[in-house]
Amino acid sequence: MQVNTLQRYGLRVMIEIAMDDEQTGVLQKNISVRQNISLRYLDHIIRGLKTAGLIRNKSGRKSGYVLARPASEITTLNILNAFQADVQIVDCTDDYYDCELKATCSANPFWTGLNDIIRGYLDGTTLQTLIQRQKDMNSRIKK
Repeated sequence: MQVNTLQRYGLRVMIEIAMDDEQTGVLQKNISVRQNISLRYLDHIIRGLKTAGLIRNKSGRKSGYVLARPASEITTLNILNAFQADVQIVDCTDDYYDCELKATCSANPFWTGLNDIIRGYLDGTTLQTLIQRQKDMNSRIKK
């Protein structure tokens, strides 16, 4: 499994939006500058996050973005899944993957177990956790 650029940047964008304590809405141009992401590429990221129901416009078009629900209810798995159907470290862990060796392959339970651990970690790490880490890092830098 390799996390793609949309997923990596999507996570950064979500942290950026969630760090807006006032919940006034973060403008796309400000996200672009602060996260060093082109506006054109950011359009794809924003579209994926909105489609997944993770963010929304604060007050209509041309307004800033806010979280669609509390950061404590959004997991990193939710964010990654906004850009890829599901986390699978290898094809054979997918229930829909047709492998004639699946039933007799002793490696399959290993991959499935590892995939479950990764999914569990992603599903157990909330956006709120990442915000707190960012705040802790920011306070150390300011000292």
